[in-house]
Amino acid sequence: MTPGRARVRRRSTVIMAALVLALCSALTVTLLRSPAPAAGPFATGAPLLGNEESWMATLAEPGRRPPGELMRDALGCVPLFQWATGARAVPRGQVTLAYSVGASPSRGALVRGIRVVKGPDVPLPRGDDVACAGQVADERLAAVAAARGKPVQPVRLSLDGLARGEAGSREEAPLPVRAGGTATGLVTVMTAACSCAWWVELDVEENGGLVTVRVDDDGRPFTLAPPTTPLATSADQELMAQRPLSRAAGDPQPPRAGISAAATLVPASESRQAESDVPLAAAVGGEARLGRVGCRRMYESVVRAGGVPAGDHEIQLVVTAPAGLEGAVLDARVRLATVRLDAEQRYRYACSRAGVNPHTHAARQAGTPELSPHTLMRGHPRQGVGLSVPLATDEPFSFRPTGLNGVPRPDGRGAYGTAGVIVPQVATFGLTVEVTVTLPTGERADFTLTDHGEPFLLGPATDMMTPAHREQYHEPNSGPGVHYNEELISRPHPG
Repeated sequence: MTPGRARVRRRSTVIMAALVLALCSALTVTLLRSPAPAAGPFATGAPLLGNEESWMATLAEPGRRPPGELMRDALGCVPLFQWATGARAVPRGQVTLAYSVGASPSRGALVRGIRVVKGPDVPLPRGDDVACAGQVADERLAAVAAARGKPVQPVRLSLDGLARGEAGSREEAPLPVRAGGTATGLVTVMTAACSCAWWVELDVEENGGLVTVRVDDDGRPFTLAPPTTPLATSADQELMAQRPLSRAAGDPQPPRAGISAAATLVPASESRQAESDVPLAAAVGGEARLGRVGCRRMYESVVRAGGVPAGDHEIQLVVTAPAGLEGAVLDARVRLATVRLDAEQRYRYACSRAGVNPHTHAARQAGTPELSPHTLMRGHPRQGVGLSVPLATDEPFSFRPTGLNGVPRPDGRGAYGTAGVIVPQVATFGLTVEVTVTLPTGERADFTLTDHGEPFLLGPATDMMTPAHREQYHEPNSGPGVHYNEELISRPHPG
């Protein structure tokens, strides 16, 4: 195992642990739209951001594109997914659905089976393609597993046989529902050729009888269209963090000499920091406090409102190529593209788990370099723009015949990853990642990796700010099922 690949694999464990911690906060949020009470069994459903394969959808309206503030790597994919779902984007290839089944107050029920029903054909959507790559997960998936007390695998159903006129099949999906309660299951509906409306029917046993309960989109059928050209490259898919994608934003990035490359910034696993030009209430859309939202949501709220990440972040770099390619050499640099010096006048927000000092530098795996863009300024900001700090220098490596998680990729490509910790000071920096892969033949593949066409932005840690411009929060050190309850532990800034 190469050192770079080992660093990313070790780091993935830390990131996944942090992700699980964040996802458990979903138990404080409504899982699905609450069904209204009814005399018999009833159900509702909502599409989720599945974690098995990259999600992709097409907007229904030509010319429409996602808001620019959603196309930020720091936000991950959930805000883009929620916006696209609200805009009635049509999923491509497959969609994962959570269905919530309720029983009448007087008696329980038992879901026996599930089937997908094909509705009318629908025209192929013609708008912008949007997608998600990397470590994809929807917090409601974790909530379903926590409610069941065990991992839940979706039932998989296909529309293609129905589109050819074949009879549909019923799959077993036992799910008990207590009297007056609800229970949630998962189903993944797939197609290779059908652009059509669809819904799900459940066979529900109640009071000795069997009834059919329909799951749809608030009375309307769901829609699904065949797969189209992917937006995610193999390198995008290997990232250990979520990355939103849009064809209108220039995705997918074309490979060069058979090589694909992707990079992203990842916050520290136990604390997050962000900066904003506006004070807290405006930054999070009118909320006067960030209580009961969790560190991840604080971070996303500030970034979504136009703020930027702050404090130590890890820069992840992944390159992929045909598996078994040996003797390649990697050179990678983090280049300083912009410098903003008014950090003292910006508002900073820090949140960490209880017992964790958010101002402590991020823990680094052995061999992971620490990169400081501040050293490039040489006493004057303009002198640093265009200079770079090395991430990898003449590093020989091979593309192993698996992804970074050790599982063979379906496309037969191999992957290699490396990482470094960016430690910003004094200023807010704009950064790009310059990558050169030299193949054994002498052929070169050069990449300039950005945050969807703009530099990755990263501000200094909150301990660099005056107290009047700092607010700090703590989450309890909690496990699955424990509600988050942040405590404001420093005096709010004036105004």
